[in-house]
Amino acid sequence: MEVVTAREFRSNQGKFLIAAREGQSVLLTSRYGNFKITPVTSEDLIIERDIREALNQVKEHMDGRIDLPKAKDIIF
Repeated sequence: MEVVTAREFRSNQGKFLIAAREGQSVLLTSRYGNFKITPVTSEDLIIERDIREALNQVKEHMDGRIDLPKAKDIIF
C-alpha cells in the first residue's frame, strides 16, 4: 500500500492512478480525511446501471407514465 498526501497526489496523479489500475492500493491522506483510490470495476458499472434504471422508473411513475407495485405487494 502506498500512502500519499494530497499535494503529492496532485503532483503525480498519473503515477498513482496507474499504480491503482495495476492493483496497488493507494491511500490518499488530506485534511478532509483519508481515501482509498481504486479503479472502477465491471461490478461498479452494473450497480450504476441498475441505479439509473431504477431512478428512470421512479421518474416515469412520478410523471404518470407507469404504475409501480406497492411495497405490500412485493413483500407479502
